[in-house]
Amino acid sequence: MRYGDFASLCERSPLPVCRVFGDAVLPTCFPKSYSIGDSRLVNIPDFAMSIIAFLLMVYMGFKANRKLAAVGRREMALLLSLFCITLALNLAGADFIFASSKANKWLGVANTALEVSFFWALMLFGFVGFQILDDGSFASILTIIVSTAVIFISIGYIAADTAFGISGGLKPPASDPLYSPGLFTVYLVFPLVAIFVYLVTQCIIVVKFLAVRLPMIWLLCSILCFAAAQILLFVASKKICTGSDNRIDGAFFATLLNTSSVFCIYGFWSSITGDDSEEYAGMYKF
Repeated sequence: MRYGDFASLCERSPLPVCRVFGDAVLPTCFPKSYSIGDSRLVNIPDFAMSIIAFLLMVYMGFKANRKLAAVGRREMALLLSLFCITLALNLAGADFIFASSKANKWLGVANTALEVSFFWALMLFGFVGFQILDDGSFASILTIIVSTAVIFISIGYIAADTAFGISGGLKPPASDPLYSPGLFTVYLVFPLVAIFVYLVTQCIIVVKFLAVRLPMIWLLCSILCFAAAQILLFVASKKICTGSDNRIDGAFFATLLNTSSVFCIYGFWSSITGDDSEEYAGMYKF
């Protein structure tokens, strides 16, 4: 596979980014679709799992906000909220095909930008424990919101330019309609960099400042869940689909495992910030 080539990826996997190249860009095998008015629901299992994951994230966000003594509780609630929005948009942008080709492309653009923005926010959340800015402060929250919004707009423009040829510089050539090195870099490479930075910051906090090592189990589980999600989505989705007679594909398992990965991130954060009691005064053990 060439760097920047989405052809083989979109053939095997139901990636939201593939909608950027047109609503007809679907994997060769996907779950049985159902018509709903002028639109088609193309992935009922993933649709159902996304709803369950959304409700779980709302509950976790509520719990995070109640941990009054925890460092970064507002930042964690913000991160979970962003993941909720990603799941909600996934319901429309990944599981439905609408009659309007333009609408499908714009949903692909929004999905792509939002997914990348989540990883940016995760990377910033990794620095909260260092107290560069006071956690929960207006400056800390505003920094995350504004910078994430800038990333969303920037990635959104790259995806939109790829989809609609706004500037003429990023739209793939007619001879190679699914080739986009720029979009490939921001959608697939940047998230890996952001995850690496997050893991490094958390390892520094745990190894250098904390007296315990047990929280690293949460972090390890998060990595394993995320890695398994990518393997099932990018590598095994087509085999799962054909093997199940078009009943389910890798997107269902990817949503399940990505949600589990975020749950483990919450578990890791919770384990190093204290309990839910208002009387608890502990923070990071510097």
